[in-house]
Amino acid sequence: MKKAAMLVSVFVLFGVFGFAMVSATTVAVDLAHGESTLGLNQMIPAMKQYQWAYFGSPGQLPSNLSVKNLGSTITADALNGVDVLILGQPTQPLTMSEIAAISQWFKEGGKVLWIAGDSDYGSGVKTQNNVNTILSKLGLGNLRVDLCSVSDPVSNAGAGYRVVAYDKPDSSTPYRSILVRNLQHDGKVLFHGPGPVAWVDSNGKWHNLTGPVPSLHIYRIVVSSKHAKIVENNMPQAHAYTAGNTGVYTLMAAQIIKLSNGKYDVLIVSGETPYGGYQPIWDNEYHGVQLDGHQFVENAINWSITTSQKGLPTQASSGGKGICGPASIVALALVPLLLYRRRK
Repeated sequence: MKKAAMLVSVFVLFGVFGFAMVSATTVAVDLAHGESTLGLNQMIPAMKQYQWAYFGSPGQLPSNLSVKNLGSTITADALNGVDVLILGQPTQPLTMSEIAAISQWFKEGGKVLWIAGDSDYGSGVKTQNNVNTILSKLGLGNLRVDLCSVSDPVSNAGAGYRVVAYDKPDSSTPYRSILVRNLQHDGKVLFHGPGPVAWVDSNGKWHNLTGPVPSLHIYRIVVSSKHAKIVENNMPQAHAYTAGNTGVYTLMAAQIIKLSNGKYDVLIVSGETPYGGYQPIWDNEYHGVQLDGHQFVENAINWSITTSQKGLPTQASSGGKGICGPASIVALALVPLLLYRRRK
């Protein structure tokens, strides 16, 4: 009887956790549209819990990283099995067929799409347009990168455009604790020449993002200090922000999208990229400023995967009371053993 109880417990545990162990989450990064590989040589080994893949030419990443090449074009077939797709500041436009493939993949549900933009300085305008074209054609989501830049004369790494921003998610952000886990430097992260994140309504009107948008499940993740300033470097003018204004600006936001099939997607839009770019969010130190880049990027990916799998929490589960999640699973698995002990 004791052996039988133990076997039942093992089967319950494996039934819950076994699939996750056998089928690891796949994170794909795009290198096929002018993105740089900067930071990936450290980022990928640091997050071994995920399977990694990339779009781009064979050999763009060292063979010792054991990252699967998905081809130089984003297609629906290539996206099969991908759970997280990160477009790290595309300097070249995606084709309409590539955007259609991403849209088809995203509409399956249970996916994470992180699209990283840039400022409107120099060639950054092209990147902003590439990003907003993808977002507008996606068919889901309301986030955009506005056509301007954010500088900060106070919170920076030696120059105003090297913005030192803060991992300070809105208090109402679901599973917020994941995003602020293990921070060592007050959540400081480098947003080197960022553009601000805005959102558009159903009529196509742009709005600045100064707080969560509950009706759309939009949450701010990274914000500037109160000293930040909106700057216009190139035409056209921004849609939602005004040059010369100062205040706290949103540099990264996420939208949790519930689909008609009951599944959830997470759309992340940032004004700087986690990898590549001139200097990525991944940095842990820049011009003498200590940062939480490594931990933040890992937290953001972990949070987005968790959210896409769990969806929006109910009122009861979000209150943090009672036993839920893995703890309740373990308790369930131990029931046969406890019953055996009582009978004994």
